[in-house]
Amino acid sequence: LQAIVDGSEQLERSKSIGVLTAALRDDWYAARECLLEASPDNAANLRLIESAAFLVSLESSTPTTHEEFSQACYCSDGTNRYFDKNFQILVFANGRYGFNGEHSLTDATTDMRLCNTLVSDVEAFAADFPKVLEQGTSESIAATTVQYYSTKEIVFEYNSALDEHIQKAIAFFDNTVHSHELSTLVFDSFGKEQIKNMKVSPDAFVQMAMQLAYYRKHRHVPPTYESASTKSYSRGRTETSRSVSQHSLEWCQMMVDHPETTGLHAKSEVLKQAIVQQSQFTALCAKGAGIDRHLLGLQYALLPHEPVPEIFTNPTFVGSRHWKLSTSQISDPILEAYGWGEVVDDGYGVAYRIENESLHFNVVSQGLGSARLCRYLSDALTDMRFLLTNSHKQPHEIMADVDAVANMLSSIKLLSSSPRLSSSPRRSSSPDAQASPSPGIPVAAPSAYGPDTEGSGGNRFRFRDSFVPNTAVAHTMVEELDMLPSNEVICALETRLSRFVKESLYWALPSTS
Repeated sequence: LQAIVDGSEQLERSKSIGVLTAALRDDWYAARECLLEASPDNAANLRLIESAAFLVSLESSTPTTHEEFSQACYCSDGTNRYFDKNFQILVFANGRYGFNGEHSLTDATTDMRLCNTLVSDVEAFAADFPKVLEQGTSESIAATTVQYYSTKEIVFEYNSALDEHIQKAIAFFDNTVHSHELSTLVFDSFGKEQIKNMKVSPDAFVQMAMQLAYYRKHRHVPPTYESASTKSYSRGRTETSRSVSQHSLEWCQMMVDHPETTGLHAKSEVLKQAIVQQSQFTALCAKGAGIDRHLLGLQYALLPHEPVPEIFTNPTFVGSRHWKLSTSQISDPILEAYGWGEVVDDGYGVAYRIENESLHFNVVSQGLGSARLCRYLSDALTDMRFLLTNSHKQPHEIMADVDAVANMLSSIKLLSSSPRLSSSPRRSSSPDAQASPSPGIPVAAPSAYGPDTEGSGGNRFRFRDSFVPNTAVAHTMVEELDMLPSNEVICALETRLSRFVKESLYWALPSTS
């Protein structure tokens, strides 16, 4: 590897054979025939590449963010790839490494088993490497390696026709990449453990979040594909778990179209029904009791001269397989990013991972607004947690909670704008010091609700009861606020956050119409 790095120059893009594999299949076939005709040596060189167990790509790029890393593993610039290969190991200049796989041969469960072995081997080698360095410097090790291992560059012969094929492939590749938008979402507010505490399936929970996010953005439910593994059977691969149901549609309509007509309890019950139905159907698919692979097999079993049964041309059936949401989950601690493209031009490819304390999404589409869908996903996840944990509350109780938050923010704003005490007392262990607020420390204004108002002022009075007597805490808050560059930050935060809370929970609050 060191010899390859030392003896190689950056390949000109116009001389890249690998970029031909990114072309349309018919174009790649024509280019491959041209490549073979250009020189007898080209056939032998191509045979070397095609017969290799896998390829290793030594990259010059240094991806750092989630999106950069995903994009680099997904496509890069097409030069240092051979997309027909079953898989390629990608090693970047900053030490990160990834995997690019061709999907027709294997599914993600098989690839992840391979990747886990790869990662464990790499980590074991990295742990032992300091011992190797004790026996000599890295330079001497590299020099010794170069002496014992020689490398031979694979050199292709070109002609004008092949050059044209390469330029056509580069143009197609660049146009395809430019038309796509890849966005990532790292949602770290909660993860699998918190979802399980809500007594629902984490996978089905995330599937319903995608339904709500899509509905909010496009105002209709999409034909949705979720991959269900059938690996429990010999040569089993996948089955289609359909996420859309009558319950999921009804719930999305309740949340978006007419939220004021139903309370939290009704919304949560329909959501739970949608989650249960999704979980049950996925379980059936894993047992081989799905419908899509069966129907696909029957469709492909038709001979050219045989009449096509009406079901395969029925607009509803055809539309139901136009997967505008193509989704799949792989959750493994070795993964930093994971994804693929959409399967229809007007759809999204959504890869997701469910970790213990976080949820991760990789969204790809052709200019449909992948980043915006990520924002809708974040909102949907937050709303669903709120819904399932507050379904026992009435709208006016939610309003009281919102007002309590606003009241707390107002108190913080008052603290931040209060006159500073030049000799503010430090924390004292005296009972008197903790029994009453010090002069100059404003507290929350009296509540608009009476103390006995049912379902209204409880949270607000709990805040004030814990805040007012604790002078030491008040002084600490003031001292911390003094460290901020401007009290205008607090004022802006109070105004905007209060408005944001009310706007984001519009579906849960009492109707004002």
